[in-house]
Amino acid sequence: MKIEALSYGVLGSYVKGFSAYFPDVKENLQKANLKYTLEEWISIAAFITLVTFVVETLTFSFVFGLMGMAPLIAILLSVTLSSSIGGALLFLFYTYPGAIAKSREVKINKALPFAVSYMSSISSANVPLIFFFKTLSEFKEYGEICTDSESIVRDVEALGMPIHSAIKKRAKTTPSKQFKELLWGINNIYSSGGSVNMYLKGKGNELMADYRRRIKKYSQDLSLFVEVYLTLIIIGAIFFIVLSSIIASISGGAETALIQTFIVFILLPLLSAGFMILIKSISPLS
Repeated sequence: MKIEALSYGVLGSYVKGFSAYFPDVKENLQKANLKYTLEEWISIAAFITLVTFVVETLTFSFVFGLMGMAPLIAILLSVTLSSSIGGALLFLFYTYPGAIAKSREVKINKALPFAVSYMSSISSANVPLIFFFKTLSEFKEYGEICTDSESIVRDVEALGMPIHSAIKKRAKTTPSKQFKELLWGINNIYSSGGSVNMYLKGKGNELMADYRRRIKKYSQDLSLFVEVYLTLIIIGAIFFIVLSSIIASISGGAETALIQTFIVFILLPLLSAGFMILIKSISPLS
């Protein structure tokens, strides 16, 4: 039995009354494209937290007992530690859908200028609107846009939903504001009988101009990060090593070599990795 079925079967009837207090989690579950209802998600969170609390309380009590603690103190300390870990688990379950939704938003926004440019190029052939999303769903390079397009195609072809209703449904659940505006725009233009081709061309030029602006800003930020890295990290480390070597030769400090080894082999690689992660995270290209 899957964990979601087990947890919902055990706690489903109890969590229904709490679902009204978590509208943000419900919205984030939809934006994150996680295939759980709010009640299922709360049931999973509560079930795993309860099981973890019981197991850890028993384990900690046994370990503390072996360490010679008094039974009452061992139990109280075990309950305290288990409660802290359980609270951390609940917090992770609460924030996880939002984090996934935010990740999807970033990925959609990065691929959107190219996806719209492609849609603009094929819209000149006056093909049916569903053809746009069916074509996008086949391009895995577009990532989450491909996933959302697959949902629109599935709703139309498998469920028989009208194309404008399927677009509205996806516009309400996509985490990207830019993609939401695009879907609503396509739907409004299509419903009013306007030119979808002209709209996509204008939207494509707008998104590509914004993409070029972000590329320019990224290049400026990258130059600043390189200067900071060379000045503070590399030159600063060299200056500290030279200065500490001079001081050690005068005072005879034996721990200087240990400090220098820590800086060269641990601190510098950690700081360099941190800069690489930071640069990667702000890049509009990845």
